[in-house]
Amino acid sequence: MKTKALFLAAMLASASVFAADASAQSEKASEYAYGMNLDVAEVVAIEEAPHALCEPVTSKMTYRDSKGQTHTVSYVKQSQDVGCY
Repeated sequence: MKTKALFLAAMLASASVFAADASAQSEKASEYAYGMNLDVAEVVAIEEAPHALCEPVTSKMTYRDSKGQTHTVSYVKQSQDVGCY
């Protein structure tokens, strides 16, 4: 019984850490500017705002640089829905 309670406590604690990390990443997104030097070693996530067909949408890319630090950059792109081409 103690094992189950310990496991549940560990899962809840790790979930709260990941949620705090995700919310911290979304708060400090820098806006992309043309010619900006990005050191992208690994893309962690790409989020796209809800949108209608064939319109520019705001997206966020979370990535790790070559030093292992995580960054988030926001940018505007054309939606890639099926009816746009």
